[in-house]
Amino acid sequence: MLNKMSLNQMRFSLAVLALTILGCAASSPEAQLEESIQWYTGELGSVDDSQARRLLELSATDGNAMSVMWLARVYSTGRMTFEADKAKAVSLATSVIDDIEAMANQGNGEAMLLMGTAYAEGLAKEVDPEMAVQWYRDAAALNNTLALHNLGNVYASGTGVPQDDELAAQWWLKAAHKGDAIPQLRLGGVYEQGRGVEKDIDEAVRWYSDSASRGNQAAAAALKRLLAES
Repeated sequence: MLNKMSLNQMRFSLAVLALTILGCAASSPEAQLEESIQWYTGELGSVDDSQARRLLELSATDGNAMSVMWLARVYSTGRMTFEADKAKAVSLATSVIDDIEAMANQGNGEAMLLMGTAYAEGLAKEVDPEMAVQWYRDAAALNNTLALHNLGNVYASGTGVPQDDELAAQWWLKAAHKGDAIPQLRLGGVYEQGRGVEKDIDEAVRWYSDSASRGNQAAAAALKRLLAES
């Protein structure tokens, strides 16, 4: 009986330990940042900038380099409900850029995305659209959602690459399939207009609907207009 009780107590202790470890992992800065980004893009089913901001700020509390660089990213242009503050963005980026670059060179996809942002927006690096694209490509090869998204953007605008609507749509499609609401909105537009793809109103409705379901108001307005016209 004692041996059986001891065994049960041991199993219970191991279960508690496992749950504790899992809880710590779930609350790590890396996990908080990952969840923040997914709320920001809509990959968790809806866009929630307030939740994304809360988790990002929490993840940066102890100076996690990736989180600090993400703070630089959101302050740079005023993303995720943050007011744009370029000076603050540059200061934050400067404090961690060496760490981010080292992680990117070691193959970290999120760091690669952030290096792309650094070169695209002048965050502790001189603006260099071609270098930004190079880093976005490296991150996209690792299936980083925002790198896929941003490659669509650069091809749409012709920033650092020759302008190409077809390639823009292809990259946005990859990000949209992962649940990123903005590329879903963009795809609604390109299918509605037949820009880089064959015009297809049903596909436009589909992508506007997907984006709207994640809370994108521009997509909801476009969907309402398109349905009213049909």
